[in-house]
Amino acid sequence: MKLPNRLDDLIEKAINGTIADEERRELLAFLATPEGKSIYDDLFEQLAEQSVEGNNIFSAQEATSLFQQINEEIRDQSPVVSPKIFKLKPILAGVAACMLLLISLFSYRFFVRTKWETAQQKMAKAMPAPRPATGIMLTLADGRQIALDSAKKGETFEQKGSSAVNNEKGTLSYTLPVEDTTGKAETVFNTLTIPRGKQYKVILPDGSQVWLNAASSLHYPTQFPDGERKVELSGEAYFDIVKNDRKPFKVVTEKQTITVLGTAFNVKAYTDESYTKTTLIEGRVKLESPGTNNGGIILKPGEQGMLDDGRLQIKAVDTRENIAWRSDLFYFSNTDLKEVAYQLQRWYDIDVDFSSLPAAKLYGQLPRSTPLPQLLKVIEKTTNIKLRVNNSRLYVEQ
Repeated sequence: MKLPNRLDDLIEKAINGTIADEERRELLAFLATPEGKSIYDDLFEQLAEQSVEGNNIFSAQEATSLFQQINEEIRDQSPVVSPKIFKLKPILAGVAACMLLLISLFSYRFFVRTKWETAQQKMAKAMPAPRPATGIMLTLADGRQIALDSAKKGETFEQKGSSAVNNEKGTLSYTLPVEDTTGKAETVFNTLTIPRGKQYKVILPDGSQVWLNAASSLHYPTQFPDGERKVELSGEAYFDIVKNDRKPFKVVTEKQTITVLGTAFNVKAYTDESYTKTTLIEGRVKLESPGTNNGGIILKPGEQGMLDDGRLQIKAVDTRENIAWRSDLFYFSNTDLKEVAYQLQRWYDIDVDFSSLPAAKLYGQLPRSTPLPQLLKVIEKTTNIKLRVNNSRLYVEQ
């Protein structure tokens, strides 16, 4: 996008260090306006598309100067023993940070797009070795397995008591026969399994919606019997549950049961991670764990319950980090590098040498459509952590 001439001049002065105090205040005041915020958002949207057309905003010398300036300001504002942080699209925390954040965008754009042709040639070599294709699999009650990736849009799968329709891209919807909407028919179960690198949505018979993240599965009845709505989850899912006071909704994981009346929440319960995280977006849920006699813990919107090694911790969190995957984003907010590596492992279908990972925190966001080599390069540019992939295995180069 073309910047207003005055804004362009002010940013250029901020880059080369010649901006006067009055001009700095002018720039900060502009960035605090709705127009300034709109420009910030538009710039990030352009960066997220990773377009390779057009010219770089700044020269190599200007971008290097920018990047050094950003690092210096970050160091000035951080404790001596601060974790390593990378910023891709920082969240605006106040007017005073706006100029630094906008300049960060320009710097990031330069680093992502510089020498694109060379990077494009190297990308094929750095990409993980292809593995056998694995589809999104629906297992019916009679044992039939249907690859939903290759199923036709609108294709219907009939079974006892209900029918499932692959009604649009990325959505499986259940309906009950008109003559059988009372829930008296035989209860049968389906299992929806999502492989690495994909996600899918299912609309359950009661209208509740579930979004399943990569490497996850949901086991559920094709219609809910009287008095109970219960599903079993392995992996991660976001739930938007239809309220029914007479028929509470339960999500059962390996280590925990979440009881719902009608709400939106995210559950992360992968078997290869020690914890189960339940993040409440709106409504009310009750967390219950086997072996405890506390009657369950009630979460409030904006809170997260993390069960790890038998201990349940409740805290307020930035819920955007926990549900960003629904919008096809990686979103890190002071996130452990190990947890980031788990996300990369599931999305890019790679293995990770966790023993080689240093203790580090990451902060920022990128589209999950970003090619893995490019994402690793951005992390390296901003943290000096050199992540490499060899034979589909991610490790830190010492």
